[in-house]
Amino acid sequence: MSETPAPPQTLDQLNLLLRERYPQLSPQFQAGARFLLDHPQRVPISSMRAIAVEAGVQPATFVRLAQHLGFDGWHGLRELFLESIRLGPQPYASRARQVIRDGDAARMVPEMFRVQHNNLDLTEAGANASLGAAVDLLANAGTVHVAGFRACFPIAFTFQYVYRLFRPTVHLIRGEAGTLEMELRALSARDVVVVISFAPYSNEALIVASAARAAGARVLALTDSTVSPLALDADVTVLFSHESPSFFPSITAGIAVVETLVEMLLARKGRGAVRALELAEDQLHGTGAYVNPTGGTAPAS
Repeated sequence: MSETPAPPQTLDQLNLLLRERYPQLSPQFQAGARFLLDHPQRVPISSMRAIAVEAGVQPATFVRLAQHLGFDGWHGLRELFLESIRLGPQPYASRARQVIRDGDAARMVPEMFRVQHNNLDLTEAGANASLGAAVDLLANAGTVHVAGFRACFPIAFTFQYVYRLFRPTVHLIRGEAGTLEMELRALSARDVVVVISFAPYSNEALIVASAARAAGARVLALTDSTVSPLALDADVTVLFSHESPSFFPSITAGIAVVETLVEMLLARKGRGAVRALELAEDQLHGTGAYVNPTGGTAPAS
């Protein structure tokens, strides 16, 4: 009789074991393993039944997979994901060492694109219902303020830049040169503040959300969990997935969320948005912001 294997003791060990055994697993176990590898943030906050639905397998599959890996059952396996949250996000340096250990250029490209596709699919499924509420909130705001720091700055900047093409009352909170508190003085009860962050959460993002609440403004949180410090006190929360096989989290799905919001807001505003866009385009071309197709910059009108 073969001995029951000792279960992994950490989430890193579990991920390594799943990757090693993946080719030998049954199709059902592969589907379960793929979900655990691609969406670890879902495991602590979702029931086994909900996870099974997202993974496209029966709930019992996760029980049997856990036992196959040496656990008594699902709860033992799930505890590794809970412990990972208690210990905080895995440091980038640790993830980088793992990338180097597992380095295989032939594997990296397809794996990266597969995970990005999964991020988009998971975000679409989770955010679909909340995007409408987010649009309602933004469309009725006096002024929209947008804040995202460090890795989330590109998401915040994209949203502000594109939305501002047809709505002038959109402002990016930058906090440059220690001016964050000064910028937050502009918040009012008629405003909506969009705050973007994922684990490890930026302290500045929490400061902005707290200041928005103090000013009576509404808060739209774009984040990675319903129990993130931003989501717990937000009026509307839109979740996005940031998983990556690399050392640094992905912002692909976050960008997709803000591009979707802008498209929905444009459709809501209608002809007024088109007129504002035409004016913005004329001004950009007139000031020479874009390269003239015939060479050089477009002449100023």
